[in-house]
Amino acid sequence: MHNVDSHTDAERRLAAVLTAARRDGRGAVVLVEGEPGIGRTELLADAVRSARDAGIATRTAGANELTHLTALAPLAEALGEPVWDGNPMRLAATLRDRVTALAAAGPLLIALDDLQWADPMTLAALQSFAGSGSAVWLLACCDGVGEATAVGRLFDRLEHSGATRIRLRAWGSDRVTRYVTDFFDAPPDDELTALVAGANGNPALLSALLHGLREENAVTRRAGHVVQATDALPDRLRKTVRARLDGCTQDTVAVLEVAAVLGTSFRVADVADVLGRSPADVLRSLRHALRAGLVDGDRGDTLTFRHPLVWQALRVLVAPSAAAALHRQVGLLLLRRNTSAVVVTDHLLRGALPGDAEAVTALVSAATAALDPTPGVAVDIARKAQELAVPGGAEHHALTAVLATGLLRLGRLGEVADLVGDRLATGLPTAVEAGLRSVLAVTHVLGGRHAAAAAQAEQVLVAGDVAPATRRVARATKLVALRAGGQDVRALAEGVLEGRRPDAPGSDVAVATAGLVLAQDRWDDGDLAAGPELLGHITPLWTDLPAPHPALVFAARFADIGDLDRATAALAAAEADIARTGGLVHDVPVHVVKAWVRLRAGDTADAIAHANAGLRLSADLGVSWMDSLAHNVLATDALRRGDLVRVRERLDSSTNARTPEDAARLAWVDVRVEVERTDPTLALATVKNRYAGLLDTRSLFLLDPAAAAWLARVAIDGGDRGLAGFAVAAAEELAAANVEFPTLAAAAAHARGLFDRDPIPLRRAVSAHGDPWSRGSAAEDLAVVSQSRGVDTADVVAALDTAMREYRDAGATGDQARVRKRLREVGVRRRHWIHAERPASGWDSLTTTEREVAHLVTEGLTNRQVAARMFVSPHTVHAHLGRVFRKLGVNSRVELTGLRHQLA
Repeated sequence: MHNVDSHTDAERRLAAVLTAARRDGRGAVVLVEGEPGIGRTELLADAVRSARDAGIATRTAGANELTHLTALAPLAEALGEPVWDGNPMRLAATLRDRVTALAAAGPLLIALDDLQWADPMTLAALQSFAGSGSAVWLLACCDGVGEATAVGRLFDRLEHSGATRIRLRAWGSDRVTRYVTDFFDAPPDDELTALVAGANGNPALLSALLHGLREENAVTRRAGHVVQATDALPDRLRKTVRARLDGCTQDTVAVLEVAAVLGTSFRVADVADVLGRSPADVLRSLRHALRAGLVDGDRGDTLTFRHPLVWQALRVLVAPSAAAALHRQVGLLLLRRNTSAVVVTDHLLRGALPGDAEAVTALVSAATAALDPTPGVAVDIARKAQELAVPGGAEHHALTAVLATGLLRLGRLGEVADLVGDRLATGLPTAVEAGLRSVLAVTHVLGGRHAAAAAQAEQVLVAGDVAPATRRVARATKLVALRAGGQDVRALAEGVLEGRRPDAPGSDVAVATAGLVLAQDRWDDGDLAAGPELLGHITPLWTDLPAPHPALVFAARFADIGDLDRATAALAAAEADIARTGGLVHDVPVHVVKAWVRLRAGDTADAIAHANAGLRLSADLGVSWMDSLAHNVLATDALRRGDLVRVRERLDSSTNARTPEDAARLAWVDVRVEVERTDPTLALATVKNRYAGLLDTRSLFLLDPAAAAWLARVAIDGGDRGLAGFAVAAAEELAAANVEFPTLAAAAAHARGLFDRDPIPLRRAVSAHGDPWSRGSAAEDLAVVSQSRGVDTADVVAALDTAMREYRDAGATGDQARVRKRLREVGVRRRHWIHAERPASGWDSLTTTEREVAHLVTEGLTNRQVAARMFVSPHTVHAHLGRVFRKLGVNSRVELTGLRHQLA
């Protein structure tokens, strides 16, 4: 079989067969088939015309619905014989003799079309006549119409006997685009291209659509493209579809109309339920549509309309009142089957009328189900469904609650505040008001308004007739808000627990929050095992709380002490859990905590990217609850690079919404900056005076594995061995109480080795520290101690090389510079530049920073906007952009944008 999608290719194939037959003086059979509207009849007409022009005698006819019960009608018509002599066998003999006589007189082409309507006698005669003698037979049929199965069997037999079989295929997308462009003298825009694609390459449907659009002036031009000016299908297309349906029974058309309401794809069982029939009965009614190629059935029990344009036209053909009733019925049916909330809502909104209690109740269910993991869908459903709900009714209030929760998860905090404010002003039932105030309290926490959040939560807690779930969320939110505001909430958390275990099955969100609060407090007291016990028990409760996911909380804490394995595992668990909820707000702490973990692991570039992404998303959403940790990541990176000015900028930027943990982390950066800027004696005084709070507790030694060694070093340099001894003892006590955390033992060994000037514990620290910066710090201290004890220079150099390698892995260029100085002091020089093998020009010649600048500029951002995105100055962006222009050989932002699009 020859499959062709070009009329010209089919003509070429036909011409080759005719030429060969005429040259050799023998007969031939050509079989042409294809779906309705594919161009089969036009192909036959062109072939007959060409044959006549070549001096070939032609005889043509076609079968149809009116003659398919008349024996041999198509053959008799083609050969000019009457069909009413009453004896089909005698007529068949006459027709055979007639064919023989005509072929003897010269070349003969007999073309018969629409053989799907041919009677059995005609098909039997063709099996006998075609292929014998010297006549050329051109036989054509349409798929899936009339007796298509019978003529298909005839074509199979004739092909087996040597006939040439041609199947006309639908046009490809490139040919369709060329056709549309030629038709309108301009290319179609994306929307018109999508509409045209609904013809699925069928020339008849495509032609009807385009001619109909032109006749009804339904297209216009915009920006060099043809644009559809109306959403309505042209009348010519609707008539073409109706004509295609004429070959179907009324029952088949009725079933297809119901199926069209269900969508481009539909389940037979769903159609059967709507019609009150059995699936087998419906499938029998659709058998003709399957043969005709109106629907495809290669997806199990799901059928699909082959041509979306036919589907659209069928939907238009259904009377509006009937369509509305069907949509309502289908929506309720699909809701019972747990179909996608989007699909259910579309049907219900098309079919329900205002006040339709059953439909509105169904929409409330659909919107609630959509909150996880698609809050955006839930918001859309709730907004539309409120137009159908009775204002002030229970369903209207339920939809408001869904809407507020969905907006909260999407981070649209301003809209939450406006919505809740408007609803509270109208006077609401106590339970409804409490639910909205609970959501508003969460919104306040996310915006850093901790006092306002606690006040809203308290109003919920003192109100009567509040749903238990709402009261639990309010208690949890109050705990989070007060703790984030710096208050001691240990007693309050213990009161929430009241003897209940936070890890017990079925714990509510308030109990879980209280457990998390107490676990963090116990962590701060040095009992690190309390936190991990909580993980895995309470994560499903965290969707709508203003606290970071518990696993994220401890991922950051694990990263603090350099336990990167636990940090990475907790981070992965949190990401997986948050991904299931679809809450955009919780993406902020994911970015920020990931940045902190990556920084500790030495993946500086990724850490900076995530920190900036978290800050951008935080700014877009209007939340600030994790900004301090993000700024801390960037400040720590700047400190490691020795850029103290940038460190100070970051510290100054992180003044909002600090949790106690964030405040401690920032103070740890700040104290190190102060020490870097002064001499040892003044540095020690600064530490004692400004950061006494850090020293009075264990907080400092839980912020950084190398913190105890750092404090010991500063104290020794400042002449205060008492303070140094305190740091060592505190680190060792912490390690002894938490033996399951080996990085604490490494921190203690580091501090002890520095205090005692003993290389042995320092070597243990180099091996046992969990992060590269801490390993580099221990290796540098090992080199200094070893040198002071007269250890062989080669061992000193080896330790310094280890420090250099670890600092390099951590991106600590400032620390590397100090180590290079130490190496030079022992007579060793190390190259400190990195040469990137890049071409002198072209896109590949750009550095990573230059690429980022170029990317943002081509998105249409100004230099100032780019600077804000990259956290650099506009002058720096201007300098980078100048280098980009020179390397790429462009002179303007427009040329840069064009070049990038070409490369893409």
